[in-house]
Amino acid sequence: MKNRLPFALLAASALVLAGCSSINTALNTSKQPSMEKLTPPSGQPFLTLEGKGIQIFRCAADTKGSYWHFEQPQAKLKDKSGEVVAELSGPMSAFEYKDGSRIISSHIIAWADPENPQKDNKYALMKAVSDPGTGVFNGVKYIQRLKPEGGMPDSSGCTPSEAGKLLKVPFSAEYVFWK
Repeated sequence: MKNRLPFALLAASALVLAGCSSINTALNTSKQPSMEKLTPPSGQPFLTLEGKGIQIFRCAADTKGSYWHFEQPQAKLKDKSGEVVAELSGPMSAFEYKDGSRIISSHIIAWADPENPQKDNKYALMKAVSDPGTGVFNGVKYIQRLKPEGGMPDSSGCTPSEAGKLLKVPFSAEYVFWK
């Protein structure tokens, strides 16, 4: 008869570890997103700016009903000293530094829900394309939008009679630029 004690101990240990893992998950009530999916696949962060501004939405009405359609952001971005050093604007989320260098967000690589998705914009990892030339934003490959607050329209939506109306919603977020 073979000694099954080592196997039994291994199985029991696995069950205990699995139980601890699920307890840890159950106790972790924080809704902070996984930074792993919001981390660029390459490069290094070189600049962090605090953005504050508005998200602009337009009331749209179609066969699906009426809803707030995102148009564009408009924000001033400040460095650690509080100086406005860049602006964010336009439907392609264009960032322009005070030295004239520009980047656009070509597409979203990853999203993550904030703690309050009805009120706060999503966390995001964006692929960046920089204009040729020199300047601070030259060579930026990725942009992280972290710590979003505000920026989402009221969940009650708009009505068909409001079609075309603009809504400006205040927001703030931290932007981390990667080269």
